[in-house]
Amino acid sequence: MMGYSKILLLAALMSSVLLFHFCSETEAASSFDCCLRYTEQVIPSRFIKGFTQQWANDACDINAVIFHTKKGLAVCADPKKKWVKHVVHVLRYEAFPI
Repeated sequence: MMGYSKILLLAALMSSVLLFHFCSETEAASSFDCCLRYTEQVIPSRFIKGFTQQWANDACDINAVIFHTKKGLAVCADPKKKWVKHVVHVLRYEAFPI
């Protein structure tokens, strides 16, 4: 039984490390003004509940798609990337078919 609790503790620790890494790869958060860089992670559409777009202007330096995950995270992504275009398409058109 002692070995099982060590495995659970290790699994919880690894999950925390991965979540920290994922969050540190993004610049978006609920209190941010602009995305400053893009995530390097590909985020599957099944984890995303919506998105907003950021346009480069006087306040923001880069264009970005800000994905809002089901876990409450905001993730900045490069709108030129193929996977980002695919996820935006899925969210826009496949969620509300004509």
